[in-house]
Amino acid sequence: MKTLTTILIITIFTFVSFAQNTNSTIVEVKNSEVSVKLNKLLDFTNFSTKPKDGNKFIVAEITLENLTDKTIAMGSEYTMSITIKDASGNEYRSGLKGAGIVSSYITKNPAYKQDQAANKLAYEEKFPAKTKAKSLLCGFEIPKDAKIVSFGVKKKNLWSTIK
Repeated sequence: MKTLTTILIITIFTFVSFAQNTNSTIVEVKNSEVSVKLNKLLDFTNFSTKPKDGNKFIVAEITLENLTDKTIAMGSEYTMSITIKDASGNEYRSGLKGAGIVSSYITKNPAYKQDQAANKLAYEEKFPAKTKAKSLLCGFEIPKDAKIVSFGVKKKNLWSTIK
């Protein structure tokens, strides 16, 4: 009985720790209008289109938040400009190919539950005031050995180092 209780406690602790980690943030960039958080970078190799030799696909889970009392053109001003940089200074943007990478990731990984309302909202030109949206928004093709060191919104010149 003592062993079963110990196993149960360890299992609960592991579950609670995992749940806390799923809400963590790798890095956040913000200005007076928005907060853009990079929550996760997920490696993805099971894609119908193969990456270039020596490259891999990654998908970024991002949380966007409108901090103001007005609507913001989130889709054109922020989400479409998200960029990551590697240690050599090379920039990788999501763009149209990135949307396909995200779609394939979701299709091939049914365990990931995409919030479709949040995803749609993140691309809106009328992102409501005081609103948050968390979703897989960006896919990137990067070299397999690239170490991602910074994240940002190039169009708005918001950058932060990934620690």
